[in-house]
Amino acid sequence: MINLMKKKIAPNLFLRDTINAGFFLILFMAFNVAGAQNVQTRFDNLRFHETHPRIWIDADKLNGLKEKCKGKTSKEIEELAGPSIVGLALTYVITGDESYGRAAIHRALDKHVDPGSGFSDLNTPDGENKRIHFQSTLTDQALCFDWCYNLLSATEKVEFRNKMVPAMKKHIAFKRAWRSFHNGMYDAAWPVVAGLIALHGDEPYADEAWNFVKPEIEDVLRTFENIFPDGEWGEGYDYNRHSTYPAIKLFLAIKSATGADFLIDSKHIRNTGKYIMYGTKANGLALSADDNDWPYLGPWEHVALLMLNDEFKDGYIQSFLNNCPVERFKLEPHDRYIHLLWYNPATKEKPLNDLPVSQIFRGKGLVLARNNLGWDLPEKNANSTWLSFHCGDYFGDHDHFDINSFNISYNGELAIDAGRYDCDWGVEDWTYSKDSLLIRQSQFFNYYKRTIAHNTILVFDPNERMSMNLLNDGGQVDLLRLKSARNVPEDYDQGNFPSEDGIGKCDWATNPGRWETGDITSYKATKDFMYVRGDGTKAYSSEKLNAYVRQLFFLNPNLVVVFDRVESTRPEFKKTWLLHSVNEPRIGKDGKTFELTDGGGRLVCIPVLPHKLNVTKIGGSNNEFLVDSTHYQCGLKSKIAPEELHYGEIPGAWRVEESPADAANEDYFLNVILVSGDNSKEIPLVKLLSETETKITIQVGAKSGEMATIEFTKGKNLAASLKLMNGEKVLINERMPDEIVVGKNSNN
Repeated sequence: MINLMKKKIAPNLFLRDTINAGFFLILFMAFNVAGAQNVQTRFDNLRFHETHPRIWIDADKLNGLKEKCKGKTSKEIEELAGPSIVGLALTYVITGDESYGRAAIHRALDKHVDPGSGFSDLNTPDGENKRIHFQSTLTDQALCFDWCYNLLSATEKVEFRNKMVPAMKKHIAFKRAWRSFHNGMYDAAWPVVAGLIALHGDEPYADEAWNFVKPEIEDVLRTFENIFPDGEWGEGYDYNRHSTYPAIKLFLAIKSATGADFLIDSKHIRNTGKYIMYGTKANGLALSADDNDWPYLGPWEHVALLMLNDEFKDGYIQSFLNNCPVERFKLEPHDRYIHLLWYNPATKEKPLNDLPVSQIFRGKGLVLARNNLGWDLPEKNANSTWLSFHCGDYFGDHDHFDINSFNISYNGELAIDAGRYDCDWGVEDWTYSKDSLLIRQSQFFNYYKRTIAHNTILVFDPNERMSMNLLNDGGQVDLLRLKSARNVPEDYDQGNFPSEDGIGKCDWATNPGRWETGDITSYKATKDFMYVRGDGTKAYSSEKLNAYVRQLFFLNPNLVVVFDRVESTRPEFKKTWLLHSVNEPRIGKDGKTFELTDGGGRLVCIPVLPHKLNVTKIGGSNNEFLVDSTHYQCGLKSKIAPEELHYGEIPGAWRVEESPADAANEDYFLNVILVSGDNSKEIPLVKLLSETETKITIQVGAKSGEMATIEFTKGKNLAASLKLMNGEKVLINERMPDEIVVGKNSNN
C-alpha cells in the first residue's frame, strides 16, 4: 500500500514537478525566459502609494471603517475583528490602540501557529492546507508590516524583511507553477503581491518581485477576459477557490495601493458571484463536478462574496450573505476581520428568487439551473430542483472526462457524480517509469475522473487502449497525457516558462482545438424552462464514435427530458446510458422504468427510446465502483492514498445502465425524469404522440405542473421544439434556437 504526498491544491506542483525541477530549471535557463520581463502589461505605469497602510486599506476605506465602528470600544472592535494576527492589526488601524498593534507584531514575528477550526475535518493536514488562503504566514506578515508600519522599529523592519523576502523568493523560484491555468500560480501570486506591496520603499527586492509578477497577472486577466468571462473556472468549483478567490484579493490590494481598479471592468470577477450562487444547492452542498473533495458552501465562498460586494454592491449577493443558513458558510473567529473589513450593511438586498432559473457559463461549457433559490431547513425542505449540465473543453489536471453529463439534486442527491477524489497523483508518472501496473489500482484515475462515473454515455470498443495504461471503461479520451508528456493548457498566450514539449507549446491561444472535447451549441432559458444542446463527439475516439449529441430540457419545477443521438463506427460497439445514485434503484415490472431516493428526495425515470432496451443496475457492497471486472474502493479503503471522506463527499454506490437490445450504428435514447419528495407516488405523465424516421414527438407532464409537447428531430441536424401549456393557456410554442441565447431574449 502506497500513501503518496497529500497536496490537492496543485498535485503536479509537489510530486511531479519536484521530480522534474532540475530539468525545468536547466530548460528555463537555456531558453532565457527571463525575457518575460519585457512583456508589456497594463500594470507597467502603476505607482504604489508611499504611505501606509496600502493593502486593502486606503484613506476612504479607513474612514469607512472608523465610521462603521463609531461609538464602539477597542475591546468591542477587537471582538469584531477576531483574534488573528490580521484581526489584531486591523483593530490597531481603526482604534490607534498600540497594544493591539504590538500584539500583532509579536505574533507575526513569532512561530506561525495554525488557528484551528471548529470543524474536525478542517483540522486534518489536508484541512489545514485548504485554510492556508486565509492565514498564510507570508500574507499575515505582509498585512501586519503594512498596517502596523508606524509601530515598527528599525530592528523589527529587518526581522520582517528577513522572513518575508526568502518566502517571496521561494514562491517565485518555482517558475513553472507561474502559468495562468495553474491554480498554484494564484496561491503563490497573492502572498507575493502582498509582500511586495508591503515592502515597497523598504526593500529593493520588492521592485524585482513586481517586475516578475506583472506579466504573469497580465496573463491572468487575459485568461479571465477571453476564456471565462461568465465567472466560472475551468477545473471546477473547488479550484475556483485556488484561482479566482486569491486573484480578487490580489487585485483589491493593487487597487488600494495604486488607485487602479482592475476589478470593476472584469466580467469574470463580476460574474463569479453567480457561479457561487448557482453552484450551491439548497442543502448547502455545492457543484461536485471535477476534482472536488470539499463539495460544500464554505467560508471560502463567504470571503469571496464579501470582497465582490465591496466592489460591485450586488443586491443578490447581499441577500445571499445576509440570509444563508448554512453552518459551514459562517466565518470562524480567525476570519472575522474579513467581515469587518468588507461587509457593507448599506447595500440593499434583492430577492434571490428574482434571479433567472438558469445560468450558462460558456467558457467551461456549463449550465446550472435551480427552480428556486431557497434553503433546506431542519423543519422544511426547499423543494428546490438543482441541475447541472456540462459540455466543454479540457482545461487541465483536475477536469473530469464527463462531457454531456448532468447531475440532479432535490431534497437529496439523486443523479450524482460518483467516486471520490482520492489523492493518487504521482502514479501517472510512474506509469512511464517505475511501475506501469500501479495506476491500475487507482480508483481516482480509473473511475472517479473517468466517464463511467458520470451520467453520460459509454461506447465500448474492446480493442481501445486507454492512455496511461488505464482500464477501458468505454468512455471518453483521457487527455491528461499524450504518450508520456502532460497535455494541459498552461498560459493564455505568453508562454513565459517551458512546458514539457517547449516554450509556448501549451499556450491556449496558439493551440486552437488541441483541448477540444465538446461544445454547447444551443441554449435558451426562461422562467418556465431551460433547454441545452451539447455536441460531445470530439470527447471520444474517432475510431469508435462518429457522433454524440445530447439535448436536455428542464421544465420548471421538476421535469427533465434527455434526448441522445449516438452514432458508433461499428454496430457491435455497445452503447450505455448511465445514471448514478447513492441508494439502490428499483426497476419496475416493465423492466425499464426505475426510481430511486435519497434524503427527502425521489427520482423516477421513464425510458421512451430505444423501444427494445436492456436496463440493469450495478452496485452495492463490493460493486460500487466497478470498471469491467475490476472493483475499486475509495476513502479509507483506497489502495494508494487512504483517507477519510470529507464532509459533503458522496461517492455513491449504484448506477443504472440502459443499452439497446439490438446492435446498430445509430441509436437514440430518450428518458423522461421526474423529481419529487420521497413520500410521493407520482410518476411523470409520458405519451408518445408520433414517431417517424426523421422525428419523434412526446407529451410529458406532472400533476403539479404544466403539460409539454416536445418534438425532437432525428439525423445529423438535431433540433427541438417545445409547446408548453398551463391548462388552455399556451406559455411557450417555439422551435429551440441553433445558438446560445443570453440577454434580452433569454432569462439568463
